[in-house]
Amino acid sequence: MTIKQHLVLLLILIGIFNTSCQKKSGAELKSAVDWSDFLLRNDLVWEKMPVKWTEGAFVGNGILGTIFWKEANSLFFEISRTDAYDHRNGTSIYTSRYRMPNGNFSLGLESIEGGQGTMRLNLWNAEVSGQFSNETKKIDFKVLAHAIDEVLLFEVNVPEGETMNFSWHPDTIQTSRFSERGKKETAPYPAQHIEEMKGVNVSLADMPEDEMYNTHGRGVGQFATAWKIVEKGNGKYLVYVTEQYSYPGTTAKKIAVELVERAVQEEINSFVASHRDWWHQYYQKSFLSIPNSRLESFYWIQMYKMASATREDRPIIDLAGPWYMRDTKWPGIWWNLNTQLTYSPFFVANHATEGSSLINWMWKYRENLEANAGGNGRYAIGRSCPITLERPCPTKDYEVGDLGYALYNVWEQYRLTMDEDLLRDKLYPLIKGHYLFYMDHYVEKRKDNNYHLKPSGSPEYTRDGYPAPADCNYNLAIFKWMLRAMIEADQRLHLKDPEVEQVKNVLANLVPYPMDEAEGFMVGENQKFAYSHRHWSHLFMIYPFYEYTYDDPEQGAIIDQSLSHWLSYSEAYRGYSWLAAASMKAMKGEGNAARDFVLKSLDHERFPAQPNTLYIEGAPVIETPLYGARAIQDMILSSYNNTIRIFPAVPDNWKDAAFENLRADGAFLVSAKRAGGKTQFVKIESLAEEPCIVKADFNGEINAAGSREFKLTPLGDNKIQIDLKKGESVILYAGDKLDFTISKVDILDTANYWGVKK
Repeated sequence: MTIKQHLVLLLILIGIFNTSCQKKSGAELKSAVDWSDFLLRNDLVWEKMPVKWTEGAFVGNGILGTIFWKEANSLFFEISRTDAYDHRNGTSIYTSRYRMPNGNFSLGLESIEGGQGTMRLNLWNAEVSGQFSNETKKIDFKVLAHAIDEVLLFEVNVPEGETMNFSWHPDTIQTSRFSERGKKETAPYPAQHIEEMKGVNVSLADMPEDEMYNTHGRGVGQFATAWKIVEKGNGKYLVYVTEQYSYPGTTAKKIAVELVERAVQEEINSFVASHRDWWHQYYQKSFLSIPNSRLESFYWIQMYKMASATREDRPIIDLAGPWYMRDTKWPGIWWNLNTQLTYSPFFVANHATEGSSLINWMWKYRENLEANAGGNGRYAIGRSCPITLERPCPTKDYEVGDLGYALYNVWEQYRLTMDEDLLRDKLYPLIKGHYLFYMDHYVEKRKDNNYHLKPSGSPEYTRDGYPAPADCNYNLAIFKWMLRAMIEADQRLHLKDPEVEQVKNVLANLVPYPMDEAEGFMVGENQKFAYSHRHWSHLFMIYPFYEYTYDDPEQGAIIDQSLSHWLSYSEAYRGYSWLAAASMKAMKGEGNAARDFVLKSLDHERFPAQPNTLYIEGAPVIETPLYGARAIQDMILSSYNNTIRIFPAVPDNWKDAAFENLRADGAFLVSAKRAGGKTQFVKIESLAEEPCIVKADFNGEINAAGSREFKLTPLGDNKIQIDLKKGESVILYAGDKLDFTISKVDILDTANYWGVKK
């Protein structure tokens, strides 16, 4: 053979060994998940009655909620509405635009002398049931927040011959921050008074327009809690409750009464069935099962919280969510980490619809975001704000990138759905407006011909002795992400935006991240990371932005160096600090370390996850447990650098795991099963015309099953490229087994970890 013939033969052999076209007909994924049974092992269970907020049971429907526990001889139900914010002059969430308390109901237990109680939060049906009893008598109760209607339902069964004691206790409508009370501008509103309208009780809080309340020029508002008790006979009672808030205007009372009337008139089985149907459909959008019951249960409780706290057409989630504590330090929305962590698990879990409240709310109040930035098509926001997103962003020495950080959450929503309407109509305009605010106030070109950031704040690091540095890595990483996002959006949408030429120029000449040879990424120019604080803001180019990854060995070395240095200053860490460490360890594939950091977060010596998985840091805050769900997702499925990573960081003792219909970058629905420590199969469904590269640890030769022959191209490092087109799905597997069944895995520890135990 000639040299030319040898080369041709060699090329043919290379092609044979590096690509394969395989098809197995008749193969399909089967779901063997008995959802009711599966979620049963993840329910919160109270073997004795909770006695405080951190132990309480909770329900919510995206705007209305209650959390309850036992106080003295009563069950105490705190009633909350997530958009009930004050409207006084000013923008402070402490003195003028704070989240407002409302009141509580109590269910008397006095007749059950010496009684004990138990409860269960049934996740599948999104309702709490319980009983309080002694040797001779008992009170049974159920509580739900209707999934669709803004109504809470209490079903109570008391001993025959006794009357139910269910009473309302209104709060004083005033700032929830003790240090601000008593000031002239925070005078409490007139006391609530109870009226009756069409047989419905209404506790009314009028909010006058008056200089006395610092509401002059602002208009009037109204707060109304309505309820009706319906006696069904044989000791059974139904109580329907709603809370409504109107501003501007005084329509809350009318709306509240109408909602209660409509609920009362609906047949009870139909009312409950529509509630359950909504939740059943919600849960089945994705599935995840791991052998660590404590973490599996924790994950599913967060899925429950997500839909309890918001919906597509309901308000953005603030720090309290639907389970408000009337004396809180955090009666608003925070943008330097909290909002972003709160929304972090929605999109991977295939709950983009519910998570859309983030972008929808920002778009609804975009005029206020523009006013925060001084107008003229610029957008920005300060660190914290009320529900209307009013908080000017300072034009120097400030954490300018907070809005951009939140827009990254929405960018992830876009990338996991490839919803170009979302990108074109809402996301791109907001990114561009925030970019322009940066350019106006924080970007300068120096003599080195590079673009630099003027001094700006790194969240919770900039303080006395540590002034705002130039080229602050927090704001620089956000700015750099925005530049890349604008370029990509312009290309995908064919916008031909003339501003993008300047964007490309800025990106090409942007200053490198300030770094220290021994310690990795710094806080900013001439400012090392030198004292402990709970944020990892100087490491955002690692996570969540995945600009630096272990795919590049040189970058991997910098990540190790920077992460090690940050972890060496852990004295001030909070729960989410350890979760960030878990996600960064998951990037490297260190499953044991990732798991241990998640557990370290839950078991924090000062700020642990509470028995009901809620979290307190000075006062209740909702973000940390929800971010815990994202950290678990990062161990099971991650996608960046155009690669879908299957079980990227599973601990050694998680031999079995399974998930179905989680979302990956590029709008892929991904399902997979792991058994005996190896990936058994992966199903990928393409919802957009994006390239598909998968990284998985199959044991043996990889085969493909689907409706046609698929071309598999090995890329090294366990990566395979698949010629998957939009609307198609493929199953990858090793060996000859064609039983592609997703089901729950056996757990290694005890079920129903969360709740209050004896």
